[in-house]
Amino acid sequence: MRDNGFRWWRAAAVSVALAVAAGPAVAHAGHPAPHNDDLDVQVSVGVDGVATAKIHAERYTPAGRPRGVQVMVPGSTYDHRYFDLGIGAVPSQARQAAEQGWLVIAVDRVGTGESSKPPAASVTTAVQVASLDSFVDRIDAMYRSLPIVLIGHSYGSVVAEGVAARSDKVDALVVTGFLYRRTAPSFEGFPELLPAATDPVLRKKKLPADYLTSEPGSRKFFHHVPNTSPAVLAADERSKSTTTAAEIPGFTEEFLGGAFAKAVRVPVFVVVGEHDHLYRGNDPAAFEPDQRTAFAAAPGVQVALVRDAGHDLALHRNASSTTSLINRWATRTITERVPS
Repeated sequence: MRDNGFRWWRAAAVSVALAVAAGPAVAHAGHPAPHNDDLDVQVSVGVDGVATAKIHAERYTPAGRPRGVQVMVPGSTYDHRYFDLGIGAVPSQARQAAEQGWLVIAVDRVGTGESSKPPAASVTTAVQVASLDSFVDRIDAMYRSLPIVLIGHSYGSVVAEGVAARSDKVDALVVTGFLYRRTAPSFEGFPELLPAATDPVLRKKKLPADYLTSEPGSRKFFHHVPNTSPAVLAADERSKSTTTAAEIPGFTEEFLGGAFAKAVRVPVFVVVGEHDHLYRGNDPAAFEPDQRTAFAAAPGVQVALVRDAGHDLALHRNASSTTSLINRWATRTITERVPS
């Protein structure tokens, strides 16, 4: 959290369970369209053989003065397009947040999209955290007057937690598609990871050896299909990105040990779909207290279970409601501060 003479008004850990009802995506008539441009930043890394890296991002600038910056971090086999799929069948989380007053920066993590692609063995969680930490420092230098909210999805939530745990530039953290629980979840049906060089979507990209992606036609695992447009499923397959064997242990270690979560000292909002594979089989009564326990040092922990949604919250028909819920929490959180 910033050392800026402010304290969080609600210092005690308070958890409020919320539920989002399923509903059709809503239009945003009357909201000025945000400006969208590319942002490429060279950052220091200094771990696992990676000295520096280029982080590519898409920047969405609202029409008026931003209320803050949202840095969006996608999960494994996704890049920034998870937050802006680019088709009319689903609202864009990035664009909607910008329409609602946020300056949004949706990143391609190292090894994905248009960011640097070091050898697969060097695409580790340590590299992801170090590179994004440096990236956040650069964003803070560009927009010093604005609070920064990190929003992660799935493995991107793990990375965002790692950054929030070590950075003094982060003001709040939103964790989506990831949670902590006392009992092990079932990964039955999880897509097999295959060499990206053999994949119909990615084989022409000349990726480094040993980069991986989901097997063709398997991405419906991340969706609650009854509430997902077929066009979205097809676009999800067309836009898929990569992962590596070296970054997978970081997800497991954080899920089981929670080292990053224990060190987070900013307010946290955990948002999970009721049909997410990580939530299935969980005791619903344990969901809220388990998150509060995991983020024990955070000054506030809130949770939301999104009805009729799976793992990919931003790609379901009710994504607009979920995005508005996140934006309301983030707005309330950054404004509920008073001088110490």
